[in-house]
Amino acid sequence: MAKSWRPGVRATGTDTLPPLPALPEFPGMRGYAALRAALHDLGFQHAAGLLREPARRRAAAGVFGTLPQAETDDGFRVLDGLWFPGRGGLWQRVDVPYVRQAQDAWRTSADPRALTAAAVVDTLETLARDDPMGLRRVVLWELCCLLKDRAPRPEGAATTADDVAALGVHRSESRLLAAAVDAGFPAEGPLRRAAETVNDVWPGLRLRAAERVADALPRTPRDHVLARLLGSLRARSAAVARLAARADALEERGDWRGAAAAWLGALREAEDAPETRTGLLRAAAGLADATAVPGRAPTTVTVDDLRVRLTWRPPRVSTTVTYQVLRFPDGEPERATELTVPPSGLTAEDARAPLGRALRYAVVPLRGGRVIGVPLVTAPVLIAPDASDLTAVLVPDGVRLRWHPHPAATAVRVRRSADGAPHTVVASGPDRLLDVPLPVGTYAYEVSCGYPGGGPGGGTAWSPGARVTVRVEEWPAPVTELTAHRAGDRVRLAWSAPERGGSTLVPWPAGPVAPGADVSARCAELGAAPAPARELEVTAPPGRRLRLTAVSTLGGRAVAGPSVVVEHPCPVSDVTVRRLGAGRAEVCFTWPEPAVLACVAWDDGERREERSVARSTHLAAGGKVTLAVPETACAVTVAPLPRPDAVAVPAAPARVTLPAAPPPLPPGPPARRPWWHRFLRRGPAPAP
Repeated sequence: MAKSWRPGVRATGTDTLPPLPALPEFPGMRGYAALRAALHDLGFQHAAGLLREPARRRAAAGVFGTLPQAETDDGFRVLDGLWFPGRGGLWQRVDVPYVRQAQDAWRTSADPRALTAAAVVDTLETLARDDPMGLRRVVLWELCCLLKDRAPRPEGAATTADDVAALGVHRSESRLLAAAVDAGFPAEGPLRRAAETVNDVWPGLRLRAAERVADALPRTPRDHVLARLLGSLRARSAAVARLAARADALEERGDWRGAAAAWLGALREAEDAPETRTGLLRAAAGLADATAVPGRAPTTVTVDDLRVRLTWRPPRVSTTVTYQVLRFPDGEPERATELTVPPSGLTAEDARAPLGRALRYAVVPLRGGRVIGVPLVTAPVLIAPDASDLTAVLVPDGVRLRWHPHPAATAVRVRRSADGAPHTVVASGPDRLLDVPLPVGTYAYEVSCGYPGGGPGGGTAWSPGARVTVRVEEWPAPVTELTAHRAGDRVRLAWSAPERGGSTLVPWPAGPVAPGADVSARCAELGAAPAPARELEVTAPPGRRLRLTAVSTLGGRAVAGPSVVVEHPCPVSDVTVRRLGAGRAEVCFTWPEPAVLACVAWDDGERREERSVARSTHLAAGGKVTLAVPETACAVTVAPLPRPDAVAVPAAPARVTLPAAPPPLPPGPPARRPWWHRFLRRGPAPAP
């Protein structure tokens, strides 16, 4: 009796198994996960249960419910193709006609699952038509997964023939299949998940996704179908790598057209490979720069109110072409992002383009979602808004510029040129510039806004620049010295001659003006003309204040010089004083305009005390001032105080005598209480 299986020798031992069958290492079907979910929803453990006709299923219910008997085994065979028992003890192979017959049986069945089951069987028909062994592979993979994952299962317990027969497999194959599953079928994990999904991405155009799935699969599988599948994947990867290397070599030689064609070929073989799209955009940008013809660009770019609008011409082809528009920073095609293309298909708009960065736009032609040509790439587009509301105002010896920088700008640059000379950068603030002193002449200013990271090497990108031209004229020099001397009620004023222009003294009713300020408009309103002399005598009437400013004039320009204030307060009037007590007195008087302070003092011949009172305090108190005074008689004096910066004509103080406080009254006898007062302090009468 032979103890092992050898070619040409029949084994007669009951304990000797033939060589174990080679189990599939993947289901080999696209959409396997959806098929498994559909079978589960229908209540089937595997596809073989669905392929058994409904009538046959009822007749052989024991096969799927209890263990079949050896003499009435109605199980199916799966190790050498998928077979079901037929009439007359013959086996019927599950092929396309058999699947169609099962589908017709489901359609005419009264089972509530009939229509759904027929739709799933239609999927199995497609599988059987594409691969004659496809159904066997799927069913065998399902059986192996069920046997490997059955629960509850003691750790290390072997799979038995009964376990296999319980799934409907014929007894003649149950022992072999159980042994083969235990011999090396993988448990649930990354390997099985990769095996069940590899057909969903390969064959296809998602090369990198397929490579990631294939990394979890055996490098040299025993399954010849899986080996052939992975071989085609590796061949495609090698072809894409060769195209990429060729494109890189062509780029180094400056052959942008050839490089773009090579990158296009690589992209069509691996659409999810980011380096292929990056290389194609880079080569297309180089080709656009190398073949650019002024006025004949295939893609037109316009920038309007921070919006970029693109238009392009369609290719001369008869088939329908759609377009994908990409935006990427110049020199960084790997950062490309997609824009929305309207249904018209020949225009696009970018309303969210980043400011201050050189951008390129690529129009990619598509057919059926696949790239069919080299993209049309625009020249670099820089969206760097200029400053707004740029104005230039002439000031003495120079120019004052003001503007509003764009909120996104982080820097401002002002360049000045005079009479065609090269530009000179002038230091300025973020929104203004005072450029003094300047010689007489014509000057052109250019104000540019800077944006970070958009320039060469990631530096600052500058806007084109807002421009203004101004003519600087000769201005008079301001008066440097103004003196005032009082002689009685009159004040004599004298000022120095300016270096340029004439001078005069102008009454200035408004507030003080800084020396050197432009007062041309004010002097034109007053009709001020240069005075023949540089001295003037003025008189301020009582109760008036007069401000005079030295002004230099030249042509239609005037600048302010020093100022002087002449003040003549009114005499203090209506002074009255009365005691409020031994040590306090109230002084009433009319305020001496235009003084802002007044001095209120008392003097008893030995001591003197004074207090400065502001006009606002005097008015708030109703024209009254309260003083601390001695008990003896004293004189109260009220006098206006001149401003520290004014030449004041003195006003006579007002003087009033305050008599001494009266002596205190002597103490009198104590007051006598009325007779009834004593009854008020008594308590209640005692009880009888």
